[in-house]
Amino acid sequence: MQRLDEAKKEAILQAARQRLSQYGVRKTTMSEIAQDVGIAVGTLYLYFKNKNEILIAVTKAYSHQHLIDTEKILHSSMSAPQKLKSYLVNRFRAVREYRLGGSHSAELARSVIRLKPELPQEQGKVVKNNVLIILKEGIKTGSFQINNLEQDLEVFLFSIGYFFPMPTTERYYEPEEEKLCIVIDWFIQKWSVE
Repeated sequence: MQRLDEAKKEAILQAARQRLSQYGVRKTTMSEIAQDVGIAVGTLYLYFKNKNEILIAVTKAYSHQHLIDTEKILHSSMSAPQKLKSYLVNRFRAVREYRLGGSHSAELARSVIRLKPELPQEQGKVVKNNVLIILKEGIKTGSFQINNLEQDLEVFLFSIGYFFPMPTTERYYEPEEEKLCIVIDWFIQKWSVE
């Protein structure tokens, strides 16, 4: 089988992201994506069988970037409180960028969830696990004193949930990063060893 060019694949995904956010899923065709990249539509089909595969690939690229950002934060020399705040602000900014990235973000999110209905739960588990890792590190290093980790984790996640609205509907409110930081700081202060 012919080895596919990774740079070309990335160019396809970049063009698809831009076109999908600008025109939406229904008004984007494989031919238009190929034209944006400057390749023949037949070449595009060597990389992706259909638009659904492109949607999934764009979502995987987004998730992969989340993984890269998370690994940098988790393996940094920051304290656990700094890691917690940095991780959640990074997630907030990535979600906001996606949500505000185009007028068709709700349609795009609904289409991806239609193809991969387990995605919101998977992403929620990833965030929960990463926050748990940071909290456990904070307990181990003496930065946090948490008596009931599972309960505090659930309350914390519910408290910040407002700042991460599902992009599957049109926007009713726009959460503010400063307010998210107030909530995170409140919990950090509550958990800090005195």
